[in-house]
This record gives sequence, structure tokens and C-alpha cells, in this order.
Amino acid sequence: MLSFRSIRRAALLLAATAGVAQAQSGLLSNTATVTINATKQAALSIAINSGGTQTMASLADNVVNTFASPVNITTTWDINPSASSVTLVGYFSNPTQALANGTDYIASSLVKGRLGTSGAFNPFTGAVVIGGASSVGVAGGTLSLFSQAITGTNKKSSRTDDLYLQIDLTGQSVTAGTYAGTLNLRAITQ
Repeated sequence: MLSFRSIRRAALLLAATAGVAQAQSGLLSNTATVTINATKQAALSIAINSGGTQTMASLADNVVNTFASPVNITTTWDINPSASSVTLVGYFSNPTQALANGTDYIASSLVKGRLGTSGAFNPFTGAVVIGGASSVGVAGGTLSLFSQAITGTNKKSSRTDDLYLQIDLTGQSVTAGTYAGTLNLRAITQ
């Protein structure tokens, strides 16, 4: 049988080891931190879906010459809503020589465009379009095709438009030959 003394020693031993175990169970380390950064880049792009080459088989003097089919363009953006708008701009690098046939030229003022099937055609005679630290176009050879307001709900969106083009030679005549030029399209945030 166990004596009172043996039970007392066992109890003291148990109490001593239990205290050590409790002290170790509440121990905490220092706090280490991890800095996490993630950046999503803004995106703005345009794609020509069809009509990237416009050809007119018979250019006539003193009339409005309209191309048979439009240029189908999709503008896509994923931007910060602090931008107030997305603007699609068309421009010719050299307004006095938008289309060339050797040393004969058709100026950008005679080339007109519009989005959609209604409304007036407008010439490529505008100013450079400025958006923040960037700009698009050439003075005297630019046309803003649309300006889409940006809100929190459409900061990531797209739109598809048909750009109709014509060469307005009303009151004008040009030398016979093949005229070629490049219309530049670019989007900018403002």
C-alpha cells in the first residue's frame, strides 16, 4: 500500500512537471511580415476585323467617291476609371500627301470618314488629340472617330464600329493613276 509520503511525493512531482508543460504551451514567437504587391497593367487596343484594305476601282473627278465596304474596328480597353474617356483617332502622317500617285497627291482634307451608316462624313483635317502625357495624330490630318465616356461600370469593355470612307473630289480633279496612302488608327485615353 502506498504511504501518505509516497502519494505526497507523486503529487509534488506531478505539479512540478505540469507547470513546465503549461509554461511551454503559451510561448509565442516574434511576428514576421511578408509584403505583397500585385499590379495589373491597363490595356487599350484596336483590331481591324475586316476592310483593312480599301480599294476603289474607278476614282472620278468632281464627285464624292465612296468605298464599297466599311472598315470594321473593335476597340477594347481595361483601364483605371480615373480616365474620363477612350477616344478612337484616325490620321494621315502627311496631310498634304494623304494618298500619292508619284508626285501627284490627294490631301487628307479630301478624305472623309464617319462611324455607322448615318450622319455626316467629316474630313481628316483636325488637330492632334491629347490625352495626359500622350498625343495621337498630326495637325491638319486627324479625325476623332468616337469618344466613349468611362465610368466605373465600363472601365473594362469594348465596342465594334464600322468606319465608312470616301474621297470627296467635288470641284476637284486629279491626275490619272493609282493613288495609295495609309490611314492610321489609334486609341487614347483622356
